[in-house]
Formats: sequence, C-alpha cells, structure tokens
Amino acid sequence: MPKASVKRLIERDKKTLINFVLDIEKYPEFIPFCIDSKVYEKKEDNYCTKIIADLTIGKKPFTDTYKSDVTYYKKNDQIHVT
Repeated sequence: MPKASVKRLIERDKKTLINFVLDIEKYPEFIPFCIDSKVYEKKEDNYCTKIIADLTIGKKPFTDTYKSDVTYYKKNDQIHVT
C-alpha cells in the first residue's frame, strides 16, 4: 500500500495548530482540493480525543475518499493521524 509523509515547520503556537487540526469539519474551507469532510465518531475524555472521519479529495470527476483516525493526547499535546 502506498504511503506518503510530509514534514513542515509552521510558525504558530502549538495550541492554535492543535485546534486547527482537530476542526476536521472545516477542512473544505481551507485545504485545496478537499471537497468534503465528515466526522463519524468523536470521543473525548480527560486524557485524549479520538476522531474517525472521511475526507474526500480531488477535482471532479477524479475524487477519492480517505478514512482518517485522529488521536489527540492532551497530556503531552501530541496528535497521531492514520
């Protein structure tokens, strides 16, 4: 299965970036070629936030939908996305 990895330095405070990443419903407003986003499940407790969502990327008629599993660990402010 193909994989992709991207690393970039973004000059913003960490909390702003975390909130930005976790606001999946708004991705089509600012991510190029993101046609739709849908959150299926969001669970939150004192330790972490878990989100399962679909992102539809492309330009019609060439589109594809990807499942994202996002876990935000509150204690150390880390996000893991698969």
